[in-house]
Amino acid sequence: MGGMDAAPAPGEGQAPSTEGERPRPPLAIGVVIPAGGTARRLGGVSKPALQVGDRSIVARLVGDLRAFPLVVVGPRLDDVAATGADVTWCREDPPGGGPAAALATGLRHLAGVDVVVVIAGDQPFAAGAVPRLVAALAADPSADVAWGVDAEDRDQPLLAAYRAAVLRARLAEPADGLSMRTVTAGLRAARVRLSLTEATDVDEPGDLADARDRVRET
Repeated sequence: MGGMDAAPAPGEGQAPSTEGERPRPPLAIGVVIPAGGTARRLGGVSKPALQVGDRSIVARLVGDLRAFPLVVVGPRLDDVAATGADVTWCREDPPGGGPAAALATGLRHLAGVDVVVVIAGDQPFAAGAVPRLVAALAADPSADVAWGVDAEDRDQPLLAAYRAAVLRARLAEPADGLSMRTVTAGLRAARVRLSLTEATDVDEPGDLADARDRVRET
């Protein structure tokens, strides 16, 4: 998957304004990639380390999102260095504590951002949705989050743009074992439709084969 259409300036997304109003300041954006997941249906391997094309899933995401401050919460992968991106690596405490614990850890490494984009490390093509997620959040001041919605109308809290202050408040308490359903309960959400490619996640051998086929077709 290539880069993103209409990518914002590094670390920033411009909130829309209407004629006659003072332009809103750009939004400072950071990205957290929870990348500690394994797949029982794939023999217990690290999903983010799986090769899709010539790169691991995490290296593909990092390469597509290198314009933003990036935090990867998971084991360091050697092929990410080839992207040239400046990445902060960390581990959730305890390792394997789940995506909410990973987000809480990642947030501690993102200072001074208004929006936190969250992308699970098993979604190789998800970066293409980021401009639309950020734009949807900026366009709706009442929204706490803009998250992706897949073809089966399921909300995707791990492919989303959150207001940083809201996410920090939700993760202020210890997050080990906390479910994303609990973290996101009651949030005001803008829903953004995802393409089939953007919504691809790798949980089982068929998913991995499909993702690799998509790369060969591009």
